[in-house]
Amino acid sequence: MLSEKCTRAPRVSSLTASAWLTSGLLLTPLLAPAAQAETATLGAIEVTGERLEDPRAPVDGYRAKTALSATKTSTPIAETPQAISVVTRQQMEDQGVTSVQEALRYSAGVGAEQFGLDSRGDWQSIRGGDPVIFLDGMKKGFGFYNRPRTEPYTLERIEIVRGPSSVMFGQGNVGGIINLASKRPLAEQQSELSLQVGNNGRKQAAIDTTGPLNADGTLLYRLVALGRDSDTQVKQVEDNRVVIAPSITWRPSDRTDWTLMALHQEDRGGSTTQFLPHAGTVKPAPNGLPDIPIDVFMSEPDFDRYDTKEDAVTSLFSHRFNDTWAVRQNLRYSESEVTYQSIYPSFPPTLRDNGDISRVAYANEPNLKSLTVDNQVEAVFGPDNFTHTVIAGLDYQRAESDGRTAFLADIGDLNLYNPVYGNDTRITDADYSDIPENTVRQTGAYLQDQVAINERWIAVLGLRYDNARNKTEGGESFEDNEVTTRAGLMYKTGFGLSPYISYSESFEPINALDAFNQPFKPLEGEQIELGAKYQPRGSASFFTATVYDLQEKNRRAPDPANPNNQIQNGKTEARGVELEAYMALNPGWNVLASYAYTDTEVKEGANEGARLASIPEHTASAWSQHDFAIAGIPGFRAGAGVRYVGSSWDGADELKTPAVTLFDAMIGYGRGNWDLSLNVNNIENETYFSTCLARGDCFVGTKRTVIGSVTYKF
Repeated sequence: MLSEKCTRAPRVSSLTASAWLTSGLLLTPLLAPAAQAETATLGAIEVTGERLEDPRAPVDGYRAKTALSATKTSTPIAETPQAISVVTRQQMEDQGVTSVQEALRYSAGVGAEQFGLDSRGDWQSIRGGDPVIFLDGMKKGFGFYNRPRTEPYTLERIEIVRGPSSVMFGQGNVGGIINLASKRPLAEQQSELSLQVGNNGRKQAAIDTTGPLNADGTLLYRLVALGRDSDTQVKQVEDNRVVIAPSITWRPSDRTDWTLMALHQEDRGGSTTQFLPHAGTVKPAPNGLPDIPIDVFMSEPDFDRYDTKEDAVTSLFSHRFNDTWAVRQNLRYSESEVTYQSIYPSFPPTLRDNGDISRVAYANEPNLKSLTVDNQVEAVFGPDNFTHTVIAGLDYQRAESDGRTAFLADIGDLNLYNPVYGNDTRITDADYSDIPENTVRQTGAYLQDQVAINERWIAVLGLRYDNARNKTEGGESFEDNEVTTRAGLMYKTGFGLSPYISYSESFEPINALDAFNQPFKPLEGEQIELGAKYQPRGSASFFTATVYDLQEKNRRAPDPANPNNQIQNGKTEARGVELEAYMALNPGWNVLASYAYTDTEVKEGANEGARLASIPEHTASAWSQHDFAIAGIPGFRAGAGVRYVGSSWDGADELKTPAVTLFDAMIGYGRGNWDLSLNVNNIENETYFSTCLARGDCFVGTKRTVIGSVTYKF
């Protein structure tokens, strides 16, 4: 690492408040020409060790050493008093992930596929909570159905921050957040073409090209594009996608960086969630019938749809004035449309003696427009033995949603063992009703100080004020004002061990309505965490151990009486232990290992005393990747992993979903510009259920997937 003076992030001279808060929203990038005119000479810097890693740049291997998400500053993970994990680009490629939730399978305390193979979104849990997903530091998902899935090929890394992060992000669940980092333009010209084929008729082509646009390298570009045509493990359901993500960076000097990114994504598919009943899945089927085929399609082929369209523009601007002051602004405007049409069983799902099940039809077509902006000023000052890194920010979010919905009961039975389609009652335009327009606004001001004392002690103190307003056309409106805090203290020993303690709070307004068009109350939570991070001297290995106790108010849960609705419990609690390790056995051999114990309970409200639905008490995983040569020929690599997902409960402590152990493997070979790989996940083709809920349905886990990839780099 650099000496204390050199570890400070690049700094910039102070801004007046009026310049920073231009129009209340936009930190104008026109500051850059002024910065160019300014002449600055940096003094000599003495490097005493390894240079601090850029948390926005690609990572070589599996271990990222710095992260932005916990503090919004470039802080070493080993010096942050909070549990953090990073899934790098190489790990995603080696493990053959096809979705964000798959990328989280080997992270401690994360329920990576909470609702199994659900095409309607990426669903995961952290410490028993439902994490908020951010993209490049700004909230990504708004609402329930209007959550287009982020394509992992467009990402450089995924940062997982466990515990409340509301002081820095405002919208933060008590369990944690997930921050996705987009690929950005690079200064070195490089390109790749990738082709994939796999089971379920998967065919995918992608390109990723980046480099300078002019001779002096002040303009950089990147283009990421992907097209996929695929079926799924559920009959009649497709998984087709088109993504185009161009970006450009203007870097007139080493002080200024402005990146503009655009995204157009269209998904065409259906619902893989069939809401199969308990009988015939985790319980015996009636009348001696066999288990229900997990690939059964309960909807109608010419009706079922889950189509999404998303367009977004993102601006990421940063400038440093001198060795002390820096300013940044992240801004995104996005629009999305969803068409969700499906037919599923009447609730509670009941399988009859002859294999028939009654069905209902549901349609939801939400539209969303959202604006998010985060303005930051950072200052680093103080003597070497008492250094402050202070960040102050003002962020704003506005999300407007509307649409239409329809529901028909008793539209026709279907036999799950011998389905015959076309005997249903169809939804017509006359069945639709408008979804009232819902507008959520949130403005937050935050202040954080990271203090480094005598190269041993690290303290983090944070304070935030939020004003959140939720207005529903023709319905209830409310306004909340909330103050959240955080505090952390870490001690760095001389042999690489760093114990810490932290306290943090969360506040999460919910920009969604229940099935009766009523707004939800904001979520509130708090957590105490004790942990230790260990970096052995002279080794790249890294170990983390944590224990925590968190509580949350107003948590949402499935409504046992209505599958299209959610209810809010009064108070819930989660306590647990997490262990995570990255071991570099040699330069070509990486090992990841994790274990988590999660004990949850509903303290007040519906199902008081029960464990939270879908949260396994025990989870564990291990992944090993090794580079090697055969007969003196280098370039070979192989990986193998095991995932254990313990049993979970239905939310009422009446039905247990069985535990499952799954195995994954990868083999690859690279030579010159070519790279070939084969990934097989769930090698044994295990049939399992990720969760079963008290309302009567079960969610099917992902069966065996086989994907072969060919990549040409130039």
